Amino acid sequence: LIKTIGIIPARKGSKGLPGKNIKNLCGKPLIAWTIENAINTNLIDEVVVSTDSEEIAEIAKSFSAEVPFLRPKEIAQDESPGIDPVIHALEMLPDVEDLILLQPTSPL
Repeated sequence: LIKTIGIIPARKGSKGLPGKNIKNLCGKPLIAWTIENAINTNLIDEVVVSTDSEEIAEIAKSFSAEVPFLRPKEIAQDESPGIDPVIHALEMLPDVEDLILLQPTSPL
């Protein structure tokens, strides 16, 4: 049983700033800052990244996040509601008790 996960939704598509989730910020990909802050809190048992990108998945894993599935393209569009990746993650991870939503673009 996983008690609490921190879910970080990070899709590859972005109209405003393409590739923003993996852009270098002070020597690390932007998403790495959110992953590291989540790992370093005592509130989260496992950090999970929900993405539709193999590249983001590999970067997330290299910073010790879990990527147990890739997000389906139909819930990784500009017009996809933000709650859809959360619902999808909960369907894919049935043993989760609590969930904390973390944004890759707001690492603090």
